[in-house]
Amino acid sequence: MIKFAFVIGGTGMLEEVCHWLTNEGYDVYVIHRDFNTFEAMKRRGKHPEKMYSVSVDYHEDEALKIKVKEAIKQQGNCPDLIVSWIHNSAPNALPIILKEVQPRIDPWKLIHVQGSSSFFVKENTTVPDSCEYRRVYLGFSLKKENSNWLSNEEIANGIINVIKRDFKETVIGTLKPWNKRLS
Repeated sequence: MIKFAFVIGGTGMLEEVCHWLTNEGYDVYVIHRDFNTFEAMKRRGKHPEKMYSVSVDYHEDEALKIKVKEAIKQQGNCPDLIVSWIHNSAPNALPIILKEVQPRIDPWKLIHVQGSSSFFVKENTTVPDSCEYRRVYLGFSLKKENSNWLSNEEIANGIINVIKRDFKETVIGTLKPWNKRLS
């Protein structure tokens, strides 16, 4: 049986995660807003035939619901894995996606990628019973006295490591000292 993944944020900082998943045998459905960006990303991979477009702005609730339903119907089942990087400006996006995946009985994983400030809030994300929830916080890198945002490569490698090693909660980069964080 072919493994199936949704990646939200896959045409940006999670591009390498999408390519790695296709190398691991997944059919990857990438939720994105710009089809040309998706097509360019798809061509950079070794397995473009395993990458599928879900072109929608996840801020548009009804359109997102329809597109997710279509992808699940096309694949014939609910995903085995969801990697989600959704900005706080779309608070309904992840709950909409999770509602569509809720019928899945077999265990599956959600890798919920969040910004550094979310580490201190610990929001309550309600997931279906069959979901194995994994939380990833994006910190920053610290070199001597300077801090930098993480590169796309650092983020992708960190998320791939979370998937491989099945960390329940992790920080990519560092969150300390907080006063060194870029604003």
